[in-house]
Amino acid sequence: MSEETYKDHVILFVDDEEKTRKYFARLFGHAFQILLAKDGAEALELFQEHLDEIGLVVTDQKMPNMTGSELLEKVAELKPLCVRILSTAYADIDAAVDSVNRGGIYRYVTKPWEVSDLEVTLRRAMEHYLLQKERDSMLRQKFSSVEMLASSDRVLSIASIAVFRNEELRRVGEALQVLVQLAEIGADEGDGRELIDDSLNWRELYRRHLVFLRSLRGGLTEQALSPGSLDYSSLVSVREVMNDLVGGESYFEWSGGETSTTGWPGSKEAMQAEIKLLMDAVESIMKDAGVLLVSEVQGGIELRLSSRLLAKNLESFRSATKEPPSSDCLALAAALFRLSHAGAYFQVVPEEKRGMVRLSVTFDPTKTVDSAQSGWDSLDAALSGNDVFWSQFGA
Repeated sequence: MSEETYKDHVILFVDDEEKTRKYFARLFGHAFQILLAKDGAEALELFQEHLDEIGLVVTDQKMPNMTGSELLEKVAELKPLCVRILSTAYADIDAAVDSVNRGGIYRYVTKPWEVSDLEVTLRRAMEHYLLQKERDSMLRQKFSSVEMLASSDRVLSIASIAVFRNEELRRVGEALQVLVQLAEIGADEGDGRELIDDSLNWRELYRRHLVFLRSLRGGLTEQALSPGSLDYSSLVSVREVMNDLVGGESYFEWSGGETSTTGWPGSKEAMQAEIKLLMDAVESIMKDAGVLLVSEVQGGIELRLSSRLLAKNLESFRSATKEPPSSDCLALAAALFRLSHAGAYFQVVPEEKRGMVRLSVTFDPTKTVDSAQSGWDSLDAALSGNDVFWSQFGA
């Protein structure tokens, strides 16, 4: 168990009789932090004010306006981990038993209390809460770690397949990193946990990744992954390349920006062909967004995209779903792979308050692509690390 103790958490005791509330506080105040409420309404107000501190609610069954069972149902909705105990007279024993069986109440205690027995019950209930809290925290950490490492494993496995199938494919890791970043930025925090449930063991999770990889690689043809030839000795201005691709019937419109003092490798037609593949893929992914804004930046362009739509339409790059990647996902992956191979640099910057993502694509014409560098050594080391991870969670 963690180092948390009973004193770190609060018991909320609810009873409409003032003398009973005072009696409870006097009996158990030495062992626990206690909050008192005279009815369900006051109890709910206190519960929400001290949501993180309260670990146990003990309530009388018969109270005006709201019964104890009704109160505990509302408590369960607000904080499922909170342990709930119903205090009742012998005449209400049937209601208490029903609450335990149907409402998930920890247990009921009957009046008048046996003080020593009730103290043992309270200690065990609080211990139960601490164990649940610790387990839940560990589970969240595991889900977070597994989702992160699973995504990493997916990315690196895609990269390994790319290397095996096409030795001409270079700098693939950068393109894959962009894909995962775009898919994750707009995702809700709970997405990973919703998609990886308790019934899904780690072998099944890994198997899903492999199925995903096969379907992804099957959809990325050699033609789609083979970029045209760019000439780094002949530069063309960014605006000259983009003018034919922005405005008119395109969904893209210029949005300010600066004029780049460095150009892109030529020819104009070859660069347009590569950038158009990216813009067509982005347009398909963002088809519900309306106008898409693009601006010129130093060395390239910057696209402003909805993080929510990216997360929705790129989900297969983020989570261990059974669904194969869509044609739109494949098109975006291929466009980024081709640009990366041609020497492009990417940057993904979230704007959380606006629900937007800025994706920049730039080239440094002074750094020509070195086709002799495959990055295999670093990729091999990373994949070995993933094998260690999956051997730990594969049981």
